[in-house]
Amino acid sequence: MAKRQQLKDVFVTQNANTEKVQAQLEEERKKVLAIDREVGKWQKEVVIIQTSLEQKRLEKHNMLLDCKVQDLEIILLLGSLDDIVEVEQRSHSRQELGTEAESTQATSDIYEREAAIEVDYSSLREDLKALQTDKEVEASLRLLLQQVASQEEVLLKTAAPNLRALENLKTVRDKFQESTDAFEASRKEARMRRQEFEQVKKRRYDLFSQCFEHVSVSIDQIYKKLCRSVSAQAFLSPENPEEPYLEGISYNCVAPGKRFMPMDNLSGGEKCVAALALLFAVHSFRPAPFFVLDEVDAALDNTNIGKVSSYIKEQTQEQFQMIIISLKEEFYSQADALIGIYPEFDDCMFSRVLTLDLSQYPDTEGQESSKRNQESR
Repeated sequence: MAKRQQLKDVFVTQNANTEKVQAQLEEERKKVLAIDREVGKWQKEVVIIQTSLEQKRLEKHNMLLDCKVQDLEIILLLGSLDDIVEVEQRSHSRQELGTEAESTQATSDIYEREAAIEVDYSSLREDLKALQTDKEVEASLRLLLQQVASQEEVLLKTAAPNLRALENLKTVRDKFQESTDAFEASRKEARMRRQEFEQVKKRRYDLFSQCFEHVSVSIDQIYKKLCRSVSAQAFLSPENPEEPYLEGISYNCVAPGKRFMPMDNLSGGEKCVAALALLFAVHSFRPAPFFVLDEVDAALDNTNIGKVSSYIKEQTQEQFQMIIISLKEEFYSQADALIGIYPEFDDCMFSRVLTLDLSQYPDTEGQESSKRNQESR
């Protein structure tokens, strides 16, 4: 009985353990079922993703193929659209074998070749680069299609194409070529004329500078001689140093014993002496055979008349001859000869001419003044 009771206890214990193991097994089965359901769910998502990926690959393939067929220019960083044509031809040749495995392999080859093609999107607008989702891309695509449709409507509303456009284009091109040739010839001619102009401009500048430099140096010396004073100054300055002949020349004098003043502020006699200095300075560059002066002593006082007449008398001894019209005895008394004009009345009034050679009469006053000037020097 004891052994039976012992076996009964063992049976009860084993039965309890069995139930416990069955309970654990049931829990594990439930976990396995949950895992199977989760795996099935993920497998479905994988299938969906693979299907979507295959669809995207197919769309990419169709887009690239359309670009190739329609000869649309696409900037590629890697690969070439020619690869699509070669793969397409190869896939057709393999599909003719009639095996599904080979067709799948051909499709894989297509996707592998297209995966190596990389499009350059750097030329896209920033707003297009910022698109992320398919909805945004589709919305942007619809907008672009609307714009294209609008442009097509504008093109359809325009006038019919000109069938003679090519002929007109050829005519216009011929005229354009003629104009281009004429322009080149004109430009060459202009270049030659420009060179000639520069040569003339340089020669003009050289000639002017030669005269100006001579006159600007001589005028100060002549003005000192006219004024009989070393403190007198006369100077010229061009207003445009680069091209002095295009603008004016400033002429200023400093009379003996006076400070610098503008030419307009000088007295009439001082202006007259300054003008004579400029006249004689210009004459010294290209001497003329004789001068004709008309009452240049009108604004001069007796002192300046003596200075001017003495200078003229000195210059006429060697440099030039001079005919002067004057009404002042202090001036014409220094001449070598006098020619007088006076009226005479008869039935009508007419003029007579008198001549007098003064070289027969020695100029004692002039000689004494010359001696005094030499002694003062």
